[in-house]
Amino acid sequence: MKKRKMINIDDTEDVYYEDVIKKVKEIKDIVDKDHTILTEQFKSKTKISQRIIQWILNVFGTVYVLIERFIEYPNDDVILGMNIDEDLQTMSRKNLCRYMDAVLPERGFFDIQSTSKIRLGCQLLREYKELKKGKSKQPTVSAETGAYGDVDF
Repeated sequence: MKKRKMINIDDTEDVYYEDVIKKVKEIKDIVDKDHTILTEQFKSKTKISQRIIQWILNVFGTVYVLIERFIEYPNDDVILGMNIDEDLQTMSRKNLCRYMDAVLPERGFFDIQSTSKIRLGCQLLREYKELKKGKSKQPTVSAETGAYGDVDF
């Protein structure tokens, strides 16, 4: 196979397309590697106090999960006015988290903190509400006061 060549602007040397492509790929690899290194260097380091608090939360969370297995939830068919499907009523915490992992874009629902789970639930409900209402402008409820129209999310 004959190499296609391109003549330099000042006609001093011949440059082959394949060589140019190879050099561009090498430069791209170097830039990508440098970008990865810089990203790691500029990541915010977690303070030691935050790591200790996270560790404590993880320990208590693990204890909670172990103890929670033995609790029975009566009347779980309606929670805060929302009907709960029968199959969801009988699932364990682990199975519920596996279900969430199966339907969410990323796995790891069981491992995230409780407040993050609540935030995710709020976001999903907000998106559900927008879909259900057809994205029409509806009065919103304030998270702080519970009054309509106080805060527009």
